[in-house]
Parts: sequence; C-alpha cells; structure tokens
Amino acid sequence: MLAAAAREEALGIPLPACYPLHGSDRIWPETNCYVDLWIELLHGRGLVPEAMLGFTLRQDFEGDQFTFFKPPAGDIERLYGLSIQELAIFESLEAHAGVQVSRGCPVLVEVDAIHLPDTAGTTYGREHGKTTIGILGLDTGERELDYLHNAGRFRLGGADYAGIFGPSTLFPYAEFVKEIGPPLADGDLPRAALDLLRHHRRFAPRANPVLAFRDALAARAEVLVQNPLSVFHGYAFNTTRQLGANFELLGSHLAWLESHGVAGMSAGSELAQKLAAEAKAFQFQLARAFGRRNATGLCQRLDGPAGTYDAVFAALYRALS
Repeated sequence: MLAAAAREEALGIPLPACYPLHGSDRIWPETNCYVDLWIELLHGRGLVPEAMLGFTLRQDFEGDQFTFFKPPAGDIERLYGLSIQELAIFESLEAHAGVQVSRGCPVLVEVDAIHLPDTAGTTYGREHGKTTIGILGLDTGERELDYLHNAGRFRLGGADYAGIFGPSTLFPYAEFVKEIGPPLADGDLPRAALDLLRHHRRFAPRANPVLAFRDALAARAEVLVQNPLSVFHGYAFNTTRQLGANFELLGSHLAWLESHGVAGMSAGSELAQKLAAEAKAFQFQLARAFGRRNATGLCQRLDGPAGTYDAVFAALYRALS
C-alpha cells in the first residue's frame, strides 16, 4: 500500500475527498474531467477553486459541440502560483510519473476509462473512453495508483494498474503541475479574479451560442433522434452538459465574488444558475425525443435558454461597466 507519508509528500497537503462544487445539491455535480480534476486538486492544496472560474464566459458553440471548457494555464499561474508543464515521456509513463510525484508534482494524463474503478456502472471494464486523471502517488512494488478523477480521489491496482501503465503504440499526452511561487493572498484573490473576469468578457462569443446550437440541432434533429440512447449520451455530454455545467460554475464564481465584496454580481449569478437548470431540463427533453424517435417541437425549447444567456451578459455588462 502507499504509505501515508508518501501520499502526503506527493501532494504537499492531504487531499479531502470532495469540494462543495461537486456536492450532491448541484445541478451538475460533475462538469468535465479536466475542470473537475482542477477543482479537487486546488482544494487539496487549500486553495479556492471558485477564483479561477471567470474563463467560463468564453464558452461558445463550436459547430457540433459546446466548448470543452478548461481553465487557462495563465490564470492558474497568476492566481495560485502553479505552472502546467508538458511531461515528455521517453521511457515509460510509470517511470516519469514516479519521478514527478516524488517531487510533489501531480501528473495529469489522458487514460482509458475502462481501467478506472470509479467509473463502475458506466465505462469500467465495459467501454473504452478517453479521460484525464491526476496521479498523486504510485507504488510500483504493490502496483497501486492514487489518483484524482471527476469529483473524487480513488485508488486502483492489479490489472487496472497494468492497463494504465501497460505498453501502447504511442505514449499518452501528459502534464505535470509544478509550484513556482506562492498563491495570491486571500485579500488579493477577489481583485485578481475580477480582473480576469473582465479580460475573459472581452473574448466572449459575439453571437449567442445557444441560438447557434438550436440552429445546428434543427438541421439534424429528426435524423439524430433515430439513433440508440448510446448516441444520446455522447451528444448530450458534449452539448447540454457542457453548457449547463459551464454556467453553473460561472454562477458560483459570480456568487463568490459578491461574497468577497464585489458588488453587483448576484443578478448575473442567479441568471447563470437559471441557465444551468434550463440546460438540464432540455437534456431530459432531448432524451425523451430519442426515446420517442420524434424531435417535433424540440429545438424551439432552446429559445428560453437563449434568452437567459443574453440576460446573463446584460447583467454582467451592468455590473462591470
């Protein structure tokens, strides 16, 4: 087993299991693997994940999916003193991961979810799927891995360990997280986060992405819903879930700013939460359309969320002017 001291050395600070942004009371308890990982990684270091979430303003509809939103490396460096470096793998993932975690640098790597026990009931042992984990510690003798994935911290071993570190045609893409300076002091964090929010607002979509999603869906809805529910799951993950989870995190970001003395954020926060709930409701409507194999009236139901999207930015315009 991984010794407690080794686990703590790999992390710097022992990691709690779950942050409130992943609580069961959330509309979207999980967002996407990369953002979820960073929420828990920051929490484990005693840092405040809400401060980094201003980048969610930039989400767009990319023609066939909503932006798979990720925190920019520059934001993480400015707020938390952490640098994201690409990990060059020229021997083996296992060897390089061992070196980095021994230096206190978690390793972020794309792996096959079929080997992850925390996905039992979905992909574990059943279905291949790319996802990102954060390696916090490993024991090469016992063949055990201590890792972050989605909303929690887990352990795997045996055949799953071999699956993660086994031979492959190409080395996976991996990064490591290196502490290069102190995080901003608590008193400085809201001001820096607000500055980043203003920056990201400059690069927000110029056209309403929910309307773009509506129009793209309308062009294929009747054919799309003839597919089995397995197609629905992939489509919904990359559309409704990314939209809803993104805006729920934006709502949490704005509420955090308001609670730390930045006035005028509450209206935008409430509207962002409303959009998150509307995206969840539309996902259920989409599922019913797949079940009935009939998309009649489906796309028009996006008109309400599109209006809420505009209202979010109108509220932010008033608050940030």
